[in-house]
Amino acid sequence: MSQIDGQEDHEEPGELRLMPGDTPQETTPHEPAAPKGVLRGLERVFLLFDRAVAAVLPETLNPLLHTGAIAVVCLLVATATGIILLIWYRPSVSMAWQSVEAMSNAPFTAGFLRSLHRYSSDASLMFGIIHALRSFLEGRFGGARWLAWVTGGILMLLLWSIGWSGYWLVWDMRAQLVAVGTAKLMDVLPIFGDPVGRSFLTDEGVNSLLFFVVFFFHMLVPLALAVVAWLHITRLSRARFLTDRPMTIWTLALLFLLCILYPATSAEPARMTALSGEMTMDWWYLLPLFFTERLSGGALWGIVLASGALFFSIPWWLSPRRPEPALVIASRCNECTKCYHDCPYAAIEMVARNDGNPNHATQAFVIESKCVSCGICAGSCDTAGIGITSFDSIEQRRRIEGWLRDAEAQGEAPHIGFICAESAGAGLNVDPTTGISPELPGFRLLRVPCAGWVHPLMVERALRHGAAGALIVTCGPGECHYREGALWTEQRMAGEREPRLRSEKVAPEELTLLGLDRTRKAELIERATALRTHKSAPPRTQRGTALGLVAATFLALIFAGLAGVVSDLGYAFPAVEQSELVVSFSHPGTQGENCRTLSEAELAEIPLHMRQPVQCDRGRSAVRLAVRIDGVEIIRKSIPAAGVWGDSNSIALERIPVEEGRHIVEISIGETANPEEWTHHDEQVLDFTLDNRRVVVFNRVSGFGWY
Repeated sequence: MSQIDGQEDHEEPGELRLMPGDTPQETTPHEPAAPKGVLRGLERVFLLFDRAVAAVLPETLNPLLHTGAIAVVCLLVATATGIILLIWYRPSVSMAWQSVEAMSNAPFTAGFLRSLHRYSSDASLMFGIIHALRSFLEGRFGGARWLAWVTGGILMLLLWSIGWSGYWLVWDMRAQLVAVGTAKLMDVLPIFGDPVGRSFLTDEGVNSLLFFVVFFFHMLVPLALAVVAWLHITRLSRARFLTDRPMTIWTLALLFLLCILYPATSAEPARMTALSGEMTMDWWYLLPLFFTERLSGGALWGIVLASGALFFSIPWWLSPRRPEPALVIASRCNECTKCYHDCPYAAIEMVARNDGNPNHATQAFVIESKCVSCGICAGSCDTAGIGITSFDSIEQRRRIEGWLRDAEAQGEAPHIGFICAESAGAGLNVDPTTGISPELPGFRLLRVPCAGWVHPLMVERALRHGAAGALIVTCGPGECHYREGALWTEQRMAGEREPRLRSEKVAPEELTLLGLDRTRKAELIERATALRTHKSAPPRTQRGTALGLVAATFLALIFAGLAGVVSDLGYAFPAVEQSELVVSFSHPGTQGENCRTLSEAELAEIPLHMRQPVQCDRGRSAVRLAVRIDGVEIIRKSIPAAGVWGDSNSIALERIPVEEGRHIVEISIGETANPEEWTHHDEQVLDFTLDNRRVVVFNRVSGFGWY
């Protein structure tokens, strides 16, 4: 039975007397932790956009209110089209570009699917970035929300890595830059004996096995992404994975239209010796190329590590104060489970009772690590058995009744306003002691953490104790800071959800709900003043169908431009003032000549199958390299043997700037310890241009290769 069921009219519904073990306490108005003022200011951009869209379109068609779900829908489209494209794609260095180009030559089948794969991937990352940015500006990253923030960052990294590797698989000029940039990062790590960058010096030297590794990476990372996505929403109740039907239709129509009007294209085939060229680039995924082309591997790792540490530590350094978790008073809990069902963050569960009450088997229990201190559970509890200790429902009820008694003594009948701390009322100047605001005369205002904190019984009591009317101000439509607080409030006050406002106790004109975001303070004052004067708020302007269609089309063009045009903008290669000569080899020096014959006693201590009469040092001599251009020696150096014991190949990768024109190039390699002995030598006359580098690769089987 509900606490308010079966009450007589002369009784105080919900009046609670202290139970054994209950302790009265003084409370203060709850002020939820808020992000820095600069974040609030930047968030106004989103709120003003929402406000403009809401004037002509319902919230179901405002893309900025569904960014996370749109990102998921686009990702599913990208995944499905990627699987289908395997029918035409050939994962081979020699055939990848040709197979992708063949898709473009079939614009109504493979070409359309390829474009859809690309633009849905771009849209997924774009809306994911917008989702993260909005969450940051709204301060939804601290306390229990740290897990969603951290996993969200990991999701963005995984999504980006899928797109980055996907561009590699096309094997055009973009793929070339992706491969070289990745190699520059990998070669900084001391895990590869042979630098990865050596695989991308010439077209013939590209490692086919590495290409297959990238292909399988691109195919398997979505599985990891699915796991992290589950962690991302694990602390949410009723998480929305997908968009509603209208928004889904809007999203798919936008992608289809973009594919038809602006088909995806490839760049020129990869040419590993190229120094410059002209191409367009997908800046959503390939922005890092701007840095990999201009910075060293160490500098790149410095940027990656510093930015990663900054991003993932935001929940702790920007929101250090943990929200106060809700508290359950077991003696008041009648296991109605309303708080359990209403909590947006799965922070409440029903557990076995610990107070020995024989009438109820279970009670509510708050999981502190998940609680965000929204107070929605207080608005769902008829017995005030759960809530925020520092903003106790009973104490705030008494506070309101005290305001009304004081007003009655002065011959006034004020309206009571419950103002969500994240709504348009956040900027009102309110005296917390009296509830009086000079901006809203005739009102007594209580700022609450969320409109969902307001129990219908509190509204009934305020009206019974002399309030002329009640006003509840929530966040704007679709913008509830605590996900479902505004929705639950609307349904409770409409009698559609328990606990419900009793229509026989409260007339419709006595209660007004306004959903206004923080940019609409002036509108709040206007509408609240009208409510005080005319007993009802002025009606909202009806949306016109024609205007809505124009607005929807305009929005489609904006996001099509962001997803499509930004994915095909021009890219300028770094300025090239000189050509380049690259010399590389992986070659063993001669083994050490320090040998000795083992004695019989020494041989006896060695296992029979490992006995060798003569034992030599394992180390190899350094390999020497000399490079002359037009008879002038440019490089003379020794490259020590790699490996822990110095017994592996010596590895060289030298990049030498060369003036444009024709030059005589001589390469000498010495593999013995004798500094005057050059065992391999070759020379050629080469033409150097600003758009092409020349490469010399040596190995002991085929000798010198000139490219």
